[in-house]
Amino acid sequence: MRKLILSMIVLSTVIFIVGCDEKTTEESDLNPHNDTYYQIFVRSFADSDGDGIGDLNGITENLDYLEDFGVTALWLLPINPSPSYHGYDVTDYYGINEDYGTMDDFKNLITEAESRDIRILIDLVINHTSDQHPWYVGAQNPKSAYRDFYIWDNGNAFESFVGGMKDLNLANEEVVLEVKTIMDYYLEMGVHGFRLDAAKHFFDKPGIVGVDLKNTLFINDLNRSITENHPDSYIVSEVFEYSEIIYPDYYIGSDSVYNFFGYKTIKDKVGLGESRSLFVRSFERFYDSIREVDPYFVDAPFLTNHDLDRLASTPGFSTYDSLAKLKLASRILLTLPGSPFIYYGEELGMKGYRDYANDGQNVPGYGVAYDEYRRTPFLWGDSEIETTWFPDAQNDATATLNEQKDDANSLYHTYRTMNHLRLEHVALRYGNDFIPYRDNDTFIQGYIRSYQDENNDQTLLIIHNLSSSDTFDLDFPYEELIYGDLSLAPYESLVVEIDTDLIEDYT
Repeated sequence: MRKLILSMIVLSTVIFIVGCDEKTTEESDLNPHNDTYYQIFVRSFADSDGDGIGDLNGITENLDYLEDFGVTALWLLPINPSPSYHGYDVTDYYGINEDYGTMDDFKNLITEAESRDIRILIDLVINHTSDQHPWYVGAQNPKSAYRDFYIWDNGNAFESFVGGMKDLNLANEEVVLEVKTIMDYYLEMGVHGFRLDAAKHFFDKPGIVGVDLKNTLFINDLNRSITENHPDSYIVSEVFEYSEIIYPDYYIGSDSVYNFFGYKTIKDKVGLGESRSLFVRSFERFYDSIREVDPYFVDAPFLTNHDLDRLASTPGFSTYDSLAKLKLASRILLTLPGSPFIYYGEELGMKGYRDYANDGQNVPGYGVAYDEYRRTPFLWGDSEIETTWFPDAQNDATATLNEQKDDANSLYHTYRTMNHLRLEHVALRYGNDFIPYRDNDTFIQGYIRSYQDENNDQTLLIIHNLSSSDTFDLDFPYEELIYGDLSLAPYESLVVEIDTDLIEDYT
C-alpha cells in the first residue's frame, strides 16, 4: 500500500516539477537551485559594531570576500529573536535577533548580496518554538486558541529537543497557514529559500505512525504553496540520517536534502581509509536511488556543519597529513553533483569538537560549553571585525584568513580555486550525473560529470588519489587539462575535459 501511495506522490510531484520548469526554462535551461553555499553562524562571522558579536552588517561589509571566494549563496543560521545563543528556539518569526541588527539591516544584506549575484537561504525552525514564544505562553490556558498549536503528552508539551523547545502541531491547519505566511513574508522580501530544520521530526510525535511519509507530504505541500508565487524558491530539508535508505522519500517533497550519508562516506573512506575502493560506488548507489524519485534532483553535499565536529578535529583528518586530506576533501566536495555547502571556517581548517565524554567543558569567562566549540569565531586575523563572544582555545594553531591568503599552498587557496572551477564549468555546477571511472581501484577513485542542453555540452573526468604514499601515472586521451597533473601524487586530484561522445571509453 505504501509503495502505491509513494507512486502516486511521485507522479503528482513530477507534474508539479514540470509545471515549475515551464515558468523558468524560457529564461534558461540551467537549474535555479544549483549554487555553492556558504553556511554562516551570524554570531561568529563578523562584528561590525565592536560589541564582540557577529551581526548582519558584518556579513554585508564582507560580501566582497564571499564573492571573491566564489560562493553564490549564503545559508544563515537562525536570525530571529531567541533566548539562546544558537537561535533554534524562536520567539518571533517576523523579527530579527537584536544581537544581529534590525530588519532593515537584513533587507540591506539581501539587496547587497543580490547585486553580487549571491542568494540568501535562511534557517526556518518550525518543528518547535521557544517556550517564551507568545503562542506557547498563550497555550498555557487550556481554553486558548493556541492550545492546539502544540503537542501535548499527558498534559506536558512534547519536546523533540530539550531546553525549552516545544514542538508545534503541524497537523493543525492553522499552524500550517502560519508557516506558509512566514515563508511568503521572507520570499517577498527577497530570500531565495529555506533550510527546514529538524525535518525528520515534523511528525515524529507520540502515537503517530508513518512518520517519514507524513513528513515528506507536509514538505511537498509547503513547496507547492510557495512556488505558486515564487517558482524558483528553494527548500532544502535537514534529515539527520546516515543511512541512505531514507533519502529518496524526502526528495518527493524537497528540492534538496542535506547529504549526511555523503558526509559519513567522505569521513570514513577518505579520512579513515575504510573500504576506499567502494568510495565512488557508494555515491553512485546513493544518487541512483534518488534519481528513481526525482531525475532532476539537486544534492546538498557537505563536509561538516554546526551540529558536527569540525572536519579538522575528526579522526582521520587530524593526523600528520591533515592538510593534504582536508584539501582532498574540499576537491571532492566541490566536484560532486548538486549544491555543495561550505561551513564557515572550513576553508581555513578551523578546529572544534564537542566534549561528550565530560558532557561539556567549563570555559573560563563563559561557562559550560557544548556545541559552542563547533561554532567559534571566524579567524579573520583582523581584530576590527573578529568576534569575541566565545573565548575559544581549540584554534590556537590554525592560520587566520589573512595568513592563508599570503600562502599559495594554503587550504583557503584550494577551496577558492575549486569554487571558481565549479563556477566556470557547467558540468560541475549543473550536471547531476555521476558515472564511475573504468579503472577505479583501492586508491584511484574517479567519476565523470557531464551536462548537455541546447547551449552547453561539457564532460569532465575527475580522478582522486586516496593513497597517502603512492603516485600514479595516468595515460588516456583528453581534450583539455583543467586541474592537476596526470602524474597523480598522494591525496591529489585531476580534472580533465573529455569528448562527450566517447564517455563509454572511460566507463
